[in-house]
Amino acid sequence: MIVENGTGLADANSYVSVEFADDYFSARGVSEWDDLETEVKEQLLIKATDFVDNIYEWYGKKEFEQQALRFPRVDICDYEGAKITGIPTCLKQAVCDASLISKNGELFETAEQNGDVTSETITTLSFQYSKQGSRSTTSTTLYDALNTKLRGLFKDKSKSRILSGKVERV
Repeated sequence: MIVENGTGLADANSYVSVEFADDYFSARGVSEWDDLETEVKEQLLIKATDFVDNIYEWYGKKEFEQQALRFPRVDICDYEGAKITGIPTCLKQAVCDASLISKNGELFETAEQNGDVTSETITTLSFQYSKQGSRSTTSTTLYDALNTKLRGLFKDKSKSRILSGKVERV
């Protein structure tokens, strides 16, 4: 495992060292991480780095042309407006959380999000939802724990849509 140190390594494959993850989980009382072999921890951290690096559309741009990962970046600030340099701690924490999600299942696993609604009409628009338990399509799930830690660093397309109209339930 080669951990990105903020200098734009051309061969980095993780934002987080095993030691950082060990400390992160220990401080939060997550004992299931302790039971894993170092090699498995490394694999989970690499997989989690791949996930966060590729699922989010980050603000700014890569700092170095040759860097393997999406961070470090330039022209990027956190949600409070502070300039980001190197690898932000919130990104490292999100990678740790994603590695634990990966350990317990697949990062790209989805759950039915539409409840029991099977049909809904909004004026001339009509939507059809599948019932709970049935999956007609597969989509990517973004996890709230990751999104919260990374807020302000990525473009959240779900908040950029404006919908208006009259709703009638029949």
